[in-house]
Formats: sequence, C-alpha cells, structure tokens
Amino acid sequence: MLAVLTVIWRPLAFASADPEVAEARGLPVRGLSVTFMIVLGLAVALSVQVVGALLVLSLLVTPAAAAARVTASPVLLPVLSVILAVVSIEGGILLALGSSIPISPYVTTISFLGYVACRAAGTYRTRRHGRNGTGALVAGG
Repeated sequence: MLAVLTVIWRPLAFASADPEVAEARGLPVRGLSVTFMIVLGLAVALSVQVVGALLVLSLLVTPAAAAARVTASPVLLPVLSVILAVVSIEGGILLALGSSIPISPYVTTISFLGYVACRAAGTYRTRRHGRNGTGALVAGG
C-alpha cells in the first residue's frame, strides 16, 4: 500500500488541489480517486482487525482534520497528521500502562484534544493575521 501511495502521491496531490487543471493536463483524475479509495479501504479493513473500528476512525479522521486546521500545505498536512496520530497512540499506550482502562479511550481522547488544540490555533491565527489556512485574506481581516 505504501508503494502505491508513493507512486501516486504527486499526481494525487495535484488532482486533489485542482481536478479540472489536472484532467486538462492529462492526469487520470477518476482513476487516481478510485485507486486512493481502494488503498484507503484496504488500510481500514486490515487495521480494523487489529485495533477496532473506533480506534481506526479516531486515528484516520481526527489527526487529518486537526492538521487541516493549522496548514493548507499538501506536504505538511499528511506529515502533521501522522505526527498527531503517533502522539495519540504513544500517549494512549503510556497512559494505559498504569491503568485498568484499555488503550482505546486514551488514544481517542488524546486525538480529540489534539484536534481541539489545532482548531484553537487555527482560529487564533485567522484572527491574529486575518488569513485562512490557504493564505488568502479573510473578509474583515
């Protein structure tokens, strides 16, 4: 799966940012979307068997949503998402070591707190600098 993502990364990022231009340049936008959905589906199907549905959703959706609140960079967003997911996992494991509560609630809570912190940081940055995550001026800013 990582090999497929490595191959389609640049065209997928281009097609995600501006699908009309990507299609005009000859990229198979529909094929890239289908390929990405298949890879994502396989990743979810394989990881649900190991960690459970709630934890998979918590580690797929929440870190990506949090990273999107603080950056619009197509390179930095997945990097921040992975960092937030790893921090959630490691923090959950460390907190669960001395507790009778399983790891999942800790991971989910840390992931959510990361989202709240990133949302607050993004809101602060928008108010402070008058710009949204794409660098465009916000009305009234």
